[in-house]
Amino acid sequence: MMTAKTTERILIAGYLGVCALCVQMVVWIAYSPGSCTTLREDMFDPTRTTFVPKNLILKYKAGRHWAVCATHILPACLWSALIPFLLHRQARKMYTKAHRVLGRVFFACGASMVYGYYLIHKRGLHFHATDFPTLSSDEAISFVFDYKLIGASFVLYEHAGAMWFAYTLARAFASIAIFGDSKRHRIWTWRHVGAGLSIAFQRVFIMLHHAYFTAAYGYGSSHVPEIQKPIFADSLVYGGIVSVLYAELCCFVVYDAAALAKQKLKQK
Repeated sequence: MMTAKTTERILIAGYLGVCALCVQMVVWIAYSPGSCTTLREDMFDPTRTTFVPKNLILKYKAGRHWAVCATHILPACLWSALIPFLLHRQARKMYTKAHRVLGRVFFACGASMVYGYYLIHKRGLHFHATDFPTLSSDEAISFVFDYKLIGASFVLYEHAGAMWFAYTLARAFASIAIFGDSKRHRIWTWRHVGAGLSIAFQRVFIMLHHAYFTAAYGYGSSHVPEIQKPIFADSLVYGGIVSVLYAELCCFVVYDAAALAKQKLKQK
C-alpha cells in the first residue's frame, strides 16, 4: 500500500493529465478545425492538411452527415468539457447537486457518442475506407501490425474500442444509479474517461510520428497517403493502449486511497 502523499501526487498528476487531454479535444473539435466546424469549405486550404487528408477533417460537416455531427462530434466536445469538473474531488463534495446533474448530461453525451459511432459504421465512414481513395481499405494500415496475417480488418479494433467505451459507460452509470456504490462509480468513470480520451492520445502519437519522419527523412516525407494512413491507424492503437493503462493506474490509486482511508478509520 502506498503512502497517502504518494497516492495524492499520483491522483493529482492523473487529474492534470486528463484535463490537458480534455482541453486538447475541445480545441481540436471546435477550432482546429473539427469535423463540425462552421468554417466554409472554400476557406479551408488543402495544402495545409499535412497530417491527414482534407476529407478526414471535413467529412462529417453539417449538410453532409449532420446526424453524425449532432450525435457524435458535438457531444464529444461537451463530454470532454465536463470531465475536469466531474473528476475534481473537492468540486464533487462542494457542489453535489451540480455534480449529479452534470453527471447525467455526461452519461447522455456518452450514450449519444455510441449511437454516433453506430451511424459512422452504418454509413461506411471509417477513415480507412473513405479518406484514402488511392489505397484499398486495409492497404497500408500499419507499420507494425499485419492484420491480414490473422485474417482481421482494422475495423474490428475500432469496434472493440467502441464496445469498451459503451461498457465502461454502462458500468459507471449502473454502479451509482442502481447500486449506489460511489467507489466503483469512480473506478468505472476513470475507465470510461480513459476509453474516450484514447482519441486525444491518438492525436499525440500522430504528432510524434510526423515529427519523427520530418527529423529522419525531411519535411513533407510523411504528407503522403501511404504514410499518413498507417500513422493515423497505429496512433489510434497506441492511444488506446496508453489510455487503458493510464486509466488502470488511476483506478489502482483510487482503490489504494480507499483502503488507506479505511485503515485510518480503524486505527481511530
